Amino acid sequence: MFVCSMLKIWLLALLLTPSESAQILGLFGHPGKSHFDFFRPMFLALAQNGHNISMYSYFPNKMPVTNYTDYVFDGMPVLTDIVDLKPLESEPQWFGLPFKVSTFFMLHDWGLRSCEVALHSPLIAQLLSSGMRYDVIILEHFANDCMQAVAHLLRAPVIALSSCAIMPWHYKRMGTPFLEAVTPMNFLPYTDEMGFVERVNNFLHFHIVALLHNLISQPATDALIAKRFGAGLPPINEIVTNTSLMLINQHYALTGARPYAPNVVEVGGLQITPQKPLPENLDGLLKQSKQGVIYISWGSMVNPATLPATKRQQLFECIRHFGAYSFVMRWSNDSMPSDKPSNLHFYDWLPQRDLLCHPQVKAFMTHGGLLGSSEAVHCGVPMLVTPFYGDQFLNAGAIVQRRFGVTVNFANFDSRNLIQALHTILSAEFAAHVKHSTAAFRQRPQPPLELALWWIEHVIDSGGAPLAQSVARHINWLIYNSLDVYLFLLCVIFLILWALRLLIKLVQSLATRRVSTTEADTKAKKQ
Repeated sequence: MFVCSMLKIWLLALLLTPSESAQILGLFGHPGKSHFDFFRPMFLALAQNGHNISMYSYFPNKMPVTNYTDYVFDGMPVLTDIVDLKPLESEPQWFGLPFKVSTFFMLHDWGLRSCEVALHSPLIAQLLSSGMRYDVIILEHFANDCMQAVAHLLRAPVIALSSCAIMPWHYKRMGTPFLEAVTPMNFLPYTDEMGFVERVNNFLHFHIVALLHNLISQPATDALIAKRFGAGLPPINEIVTNTSLMLINQHYALTGARPYAPNVVEVGGLQITPQKPLPENLDGLLKQSKQGVIYISWGSMVNPATLPATKRQQLFECIRHFGAYSFVMRWSNDSMPSDKPSNLHFYDWLPQRDLLCHPQVKAFMTHGGLLGSSEAVHCGVPMLVTPFYGDQFLNAGAIVQRRFGVTVNFANFDSRNLIQALHTILSAEFAAHVKHSTAAFRQRPQPPLELALWWIEHVIDSGGAPLAQSVARHINWLIYNSLDVYLFLLCVIFLILWALRLLIKLVQSLATRRVSTTEADTKAKKQ
């Protein structure tokens, strides 16, 4: 029996192990830590499966990994603790509605700077001159596409990754539809249930931002690419249409159903690894807490020390109100405020995934980043969301709609609203609903990391997954939106109406002539 069991295990391992090791290149010029934290598990798993990974990024592994070679970019600061909360106190609006077009310009600036640094890195020069052939190139589609020009020169199938909902300019290149009536744009706090006014705002934001990308970002990127490689490369908007696959940090149970093409695959939550024990000091604090622990984190980019003094006092007042709970928060020791409540505990770093799944953690005060949000949903922890920028508003809208949490906007960040929100999500009824809804996020036909690996290896084996591609990426805007069909049908309707009008006039004319003839005959008879 033992021999048979071992034979089955050996055969299964043989089936799951790729017959050949692929050469995989990773190109990640954006210095966003939270982005790469989502991507890294895929590459570690691919290396474990026997593939050879050459990774160009700002985030090398802390320890050497078999089959994984890091090439570390230099010249851009890593985006941690850089967001100052003070300028975010007032939210821009137009006609009383959220106005988020300005977010595009922030992304455009980040993208161009990181693009220029990466393109002129000696690492890229060495890569292009090495003569190395790769089976697939994996890169990020976010604010800028200049790394795709490098991939174009290396002539290998390309897989794109996105750590958030895909941007307005990503839909066309992947041939996937964007239905404005039910698909909220990244920067807006909407869901698939929008009223008329929200749909108008959503429509304008999507098309304005897409137009700005076409008119500003793409020409600027083309100029940087031409400066680095000279003339001769196709425009970047043509190069990106040769993306074979896009893996995105989304899952319908959290972020809502979307009509994606087959080559856009949801793998949200793949960064969630098996739970590990907490550090002893943190575990001891959780065990000693009377009612439980409330975890506060606004992500790796926000510097909590920049929280305006009045809002910090409001937060501390809320924490004191819940004196029976312990609060733990990521806050640098060199900026620790002296007036913090006794039940608030600061840490330079916290193991977020393992902390959220600890049974003593009762709530999560978050900014709505997708890593933390998906981990909280996985662990069944209700959220109090305060979005600050980017896709956090979109994520917050989904969290509220799905009843995974409630929102307190930064403009309304005071003790009364915070206390009320915490009472709501700490109620037994709300917490029970979150635990129940967690099942939809966890129960999948295939774990998200396995799904991502299957698709990556499928692209390698099939030479770019050609049968998953949509022709929609290659047709122009007029045809894609069927405007030519609408115009043709309008012309047909116009011709039919015109013909009916002529027919009616002809009938009227004949009727008039017949009446005139009858009257003339009658008059002649009388004479």
